Amino acid sequence: VVQASVLVIVRNWEGLAELQMALERKVETSKEDRRRLFHCANAPIFVITQECTIAAWNEHLEKVSGIREEDVVGKSILDLVEPGSRSGLKTAIDSCWGGSSSGAVEVMLQRQSPDQQPVQMLLALVEQLGTDSMKTITAIGQDLTEVAAMKAVNERKARFTAVLGHELRSP
Repeated sequence: VVQASVLVIVRNWEGLAELQMALERKVETSKEDRRRLFHCANAPIFVITQECTIAAWNEHLEKVSGIREEDVVGKSILDLVEPGSRSGLKTAIDSCWGGSSSGAVEVMLQRQSPDQQPVQMLLALVEQLGTDSMKTITAIGQDLTEVAAMKAVNERKARFTAVLGHELRSP
C-alpha cells in the first residue's frame, strides 16, 4: 500500500512538473508574440519608465522619426520633443501615473537634421505593469504629419478656388 501511494505521488508530481513546463512555454510564446506585435505594428509606439526614460521604441517610429531604438533607449522622452510640447506631455505622463486617463496629447518630435520634416504625433498613454513588476507607460501614436500636410493642401485649394471664382465672376 505504501509503495502504491508513493508511486501515485511521484506520478502526480511528474504530471505537475510537465504542466508547469507547458505553462512556462505558453507564457514565453505569449511574450514573444507581444514583442513581435510591438515592433511590427503600423503605428508609432514607445514605452517609458517612471523616470520618463525610453525603455522601447518600435520599428515604425524609427521609420517615421529617423531615430533608431539603440540611440534613444535610456534617454528622456522630454529631450526628444520640441520645447513647446514638453509641458503638455509631462502633464499627460504625470496624470497617467496618477491613475487617471489624460486622453490624447499632441507632441512634435525634434528634428534630427535641418532638412528633415517635423514629426507631429497624437499620443494615447496607457499605464502598464511590465516585466519584473516594473510600471511603464506605453504611448501609442498616430502620425499627424501627413494630416497636417493635407490640411495645408486643402487650404491652398480652397484659396485657389476662391480666387478663381472671383476672377470668373469679375474679369
